[in-house]
Amino acid sequence: MNITPVTPSGPNSVDSSRDEAADGYPLAALERLVADCADQPTWRERADIAAAYIDGKQLTPLQQQALIAEGMPEVKPTNLIGRVIRSILGSEAKARTDVKVESDDDDIADVAEVMNQNMAEAKRETRADSAVSNAYAGLVGPGIGWVEVARSQDPLDYPYRVIDVHRSEMWWDWRDSDNLLRKARWQVRKRWQDLDELEAAMPQFASLFRGMANGWSGFVFDDTVDETSAAQWRADGERWRNYQRRTEWFDSARKRVKLYEVWYKVAAMAVVMHLSPTRRVLFDETNQTHLQAVASGKVKVSKQLTRQVRMALFAGPHRIQDIGTTRRSFPYIPFFGYRDDEDLTPYGLVEGMISPQDEYNARRLRVNWLLRARQILVDNDALDEHANTLPEIAARIMRPDLNVVLNANRKNVNGFVVSQNLSLEKEQIEVMQDAKQLIQDVPGVYGSQLGQAQSGVTSGIANSLLIEQGAVAMGDLNDSYRDARRAVFEGLLELIVEDHLTANMQVKIGRGQARRVVVLNSFDDQGNLINQVKDAPMRVGLGEAPSTPAFRMQQQQVVGQIITALAQAGSAQGVALLAPMFIEASDLPNRQEAADDLRRVSGIPTAGDKAAQQQAQAKAAQDAAQKEAMMAQAAQLALQEQAGKVRKLASETDKLESEVGLNNAKAVEIGHSMGVQSIQTAQAGQAAQAANDTQIDPEAERQRQIDQAMAEAMQAA
Repeated sequence: MNITPVTPSGPNSVDSSRDEAADGYPLAALERLVADCADQPTWRERADIAAAYIDGKQLTPLQQQALIAEGMPEVKPTNLIGRVIRSILGSEAKARTDVKVESDDDDIADVAEVMNQNMAEAKRETRADSAVSNAYAGLVGPGIGWVEVARSQDPLDYPYRVIDVHRSEMWWDWRDSDNLLRKARWQVRKRWQDLDELEAAMPQFASLFRGMANGWSGFVFDDTVDETSAAQWRADGERWRNYQRRTEWFDSARKRVKLYEVWYKVAAMAVVMHLSPTRRVLFDETNQTHLQAVASGKVKVSKQLTRQVRMALFAGPHRIQDIGTTRRSFPYIPFFGYRDDEDLTPYGLVEGMISPQDEYNARRLRVNWLLRARQILVDNDALDEHANTLPEIAARIMRPDLNVVLNANRKNVNGFVVSQNLSLEKEQIEVMQDAKQLIQDVPGVYGSQLGQAQSGVTSGIANSLLIEQGAVAMGDLNDSYRDARRAVFEGLLELIVEDHLTANMQVKIGRGQARRVVVLNSFDDQGNLINQVKDAPMRVGLGEAPSTPAFRMQQQQVVGQIITALAQAGSAQGVALLAPMFIEASDLPNRQEAADDLRRVSGIPTAGDKAAQQQAQAKAAQDAAQKEAMMAQAAQLALQEQAGKVRKLASETDKLESEVGLNNAKAVEIGHSMGVQSIQTAQAGQAAQAANDTQIDPEAERQRQIDQAMAEAMQAA
């Protein structure tokens, strides 16, 4: 293991007679680290009171004595806090989501699927949801709950255990303000263990355990001391504290020993392997994958300062074990509600509900007393003292068969009167109702969340909004719960990963026809890793939707409406895709098998059916390629058709241009002929006019006109 604790400075020598793990971390340094364990704020009494109010133990001893004195021992407090708290706890169970293991790389999809299957099994077998719910009850009420995620010690039990731990057994580093205690240096769990079980589990310490269970009777440091020694020890504070603590270490009646399980973090130097800018893992020289990666030069290795998580086990003051681990977190996960700003003491919703509960109880007791109280007005001569006295009548005044013997010689006929004053009963009831409402208003719980119809609210949407508003009021509380719940299953995933590191490990996943075998931690023919589990980039996620029957019914209604709309639109593919989801949202005992059968009939691969998914992907890729080829062919034909149209248009254009040229030539010729003719006509007219005016030789004139026309024609050509 390439991680070595840094030796602390300062005095590290202690009494070696109580250190059975001398090769561990220095005992003196460890005791200095956890020295403030006994100097923490007194929050436990505060938490115990909150838990007592939830259980209905809300009357003080003085109040109980007063009830007995008033003749009302049967009157019990009305536990309004318990009803509100249990409603909140029920909402946690209703809104519980599934846990899933997600991978950051598609290459380890099979590994993530294996981890998901084992996580579901571990969650079911360890009853993790029950442990988390109990811790949530501690978060809401006293203000803190704890869950332990560890391995089972009994080989016949399930390999892992997830159990809730009572707050009275846990102590932690008070200086860490983080709700998950990720920066805390230590955690301590104190618990009683029977002597016979300890001797069987660790026989090498049997004599030590027997001595502790007997109270060290007969030893030099026997705890039986006389009064003089006790007085001297009280003067020495440290010695007196040690004497008092000694009584916590053993139970001589049942033969039990108190064990102290100390988890702590110390500074250590580690060899770190850099896989990426954001991923670093501890280098393991026994891991062939790490060795090959370093030898290839693909990763960087450096020696850096980090923290090592260690575990020490104490039996009373004796350290019997101290080991180092490769864990990154403690096995005990806290569920904090709220934390006091001044001293970080935890508290829950009950903290603010105690005062109105006390007010309600006090007013109710007062009303009960008013209903029972009687006022006796009696003259001094009204009673027959020989038959009965005033104290005797006062003691029997509430009896329905009360007998009173009056003095026959009394002066006042009405000298004995029994009355009842209920004038203050109305005011008491009004204050009591106000206190009852405050018990809901203080934590932000509305009547709709308790199944009560809110005054003036009749719409279902309005009720839903009130319920949602109540959930918003506890948003920070539920955020802390979700973070802690995720941390619980992250710890469980670490244990599952540790049990899946064997080379070429074959694991069956899936069910029915989709069942297949996945080989973990193997190599291909080129020596590349396949399905490597160690250091795989996986994380635990919580589902976004609850997995309760009520939510499935709502989901089924929504899916049914969508299917109806798709069927009306004629989308058979959409209906085939959503129909299995409709069956899965039902309460049928075999809904998953029926949904898978429907998917197979429709040609849709089922979840986990790798072969069918690959075939579907190949078919989809083939269909896409064919579609693309057809589109390319259609585009080519369109281009050819367009090119033909262009060529035809060009030919027609050329023909049109030639025709236009010929027409232009004919127009010139016609114009030329018409011009010549018009000139000739004009010249003939002019000649006639001239002949009339003067006598000119006709032949000579005609010859002159011909010559002139020829000259003009030649010039125009």
